[in-house]
Formats: sequence, structure tokens, C-alpha cells
Amino acid sequence: MVSHCDDDELALIALGESARPEDEVHLSTCARCQSRLDQLSAVVGTARTIEPADRPVAPPESVWQGITAELAQDSSEGVASLDAGRQRRRPRTWIVAAAAAAVGLLAGAGLVTALSTTPGSDQVVATTPLDPIGTSGARGTASVEKGDAGMALTVELPGLSAAGSGYYEVWMATPDTSTMVALGTLSPGGPSTFALPSGLDPKAFPVVDVSLEQFDGNAAHSATSIARGHLLT
Repeated sequence: MVSHCDDDELALIALGESARPEDEVHLSTCARCQSRLDQLSAVVGTARTIEPADRPVAPPESVWQGITAELAQDSSEGVASLDAGRQRRRPRTWIVAAAAAAVGLLAGAGLVTALSTTPGSDQVVATTPLDPIGTSGARGTASVEKGDAGMALTVELPGLSAAGSGYYEVWMATPDTSTMVALGTLSPGGPSTFALPSGLDPKAFPVVDVSLEQFDGNAAHSATSIARGHLLT
């Protein structure tokens, strides 16, 4: 059985600490651990851009008052018929929503929240076709959407083949590609969505690039792009 890198060690590497020699060797050949490291690095990058205005806030006092009043009302009704009891036990939508908000408040203080994927909840602010580079044949689309959780880039390359011994990485770059920001690993087989770090302006980084990377421990762009496009707002 293959012994993979410990998540704690990968987290330390993502935070900027040097990898142990044995971990470096393993990461150079293990797609699973390199993908996990890429994910953790993306989380660290996003977390480091959080500003005071992004931190969670307490829900209004009226929410807690409403929950307390509802619970008190249910307690005072006592035991009714079986059907009534079943109806009373059915969660009321606004209570469930309020409870979810409370749980999110507690958990959000130490975590980067996931993007909402509810269809139609986000607004498309920029799009581009992705054209193949060289003989890659990779062709698709990219779009930036803005929602309550911030902005996100969705990339789709239909028919993209497996990366062989490497992996695909998604980047956003300045028009001259002198500055590039890695967003995460693209898996063949369907669209992938990446949260944009707070402060990253698609107008300043309009180039969407998909590269073929190798498990060589080098976080820089490999200079082997398979598809690229320029976002139009």
C-alpha cells in the first residue's frame, strides 16, 4: 500500500515551510498528494487576502428573538393529535435557515467558506472562449461570475484528455502575462469553478490560461500552455 504525505505536513508546506526530503520525493511522483497540496495552497492564498470587512458578523437580534418565540409557542401547545404532532415536527423553512446561518457563523470564523453553486444565483460579469495553444486541440470557455460569496472563475474544456504523468493548472494573468496567479487544478471531464482571491480584478488579470504542469515541486508556470483566452466584460 502506498504511503501518502500526511495532511499536516502538506498544510505546513502550503503555508510556506520547507518539505521534508521524503515528502519532496513523494510529491514528485504522486498526483493525489500534489493535487491535495494545490488545494491547500489555494486556500492559504485566499485566506491571506481576507480583510476585516470579510469576517462574519453576528445575525440581527430579531433572528434570535424569533427563534425563541417560536420554540416557546411550540412548547405551550402541548401534545395534540398524531397528525398535528407530525405537522408540528416538520421544520419550518425560516427556522432552518436561521439555524444554518448560526452554524455558518460559528464555523466561518476559522474556515474559508465554499462557493454557492445554486443555479441562477450569480451574475456573469466576463466571458471568453478558450482557444488551443499549439497542437493541444484543447478548446472551451471561461466565465467570471459574481455572487454573495465573491467572484469565481468557471473553466470548461470539453473532451480534455488526461494529463498523463502531469496535471492541468488554471491561471489568470495580466495582458502581457508577466504576472500570473494560479487558481487551482483542472480535472478533465467537466467544468471546474475556482474562487478568485479577494482583490483580484478580472480587468487587471483578463487572461485565462490552462497549463500542463509536472510534479517537479516547482510552483511556477511550466511555460506549456494548452489553452488561453482574454476575458471580455
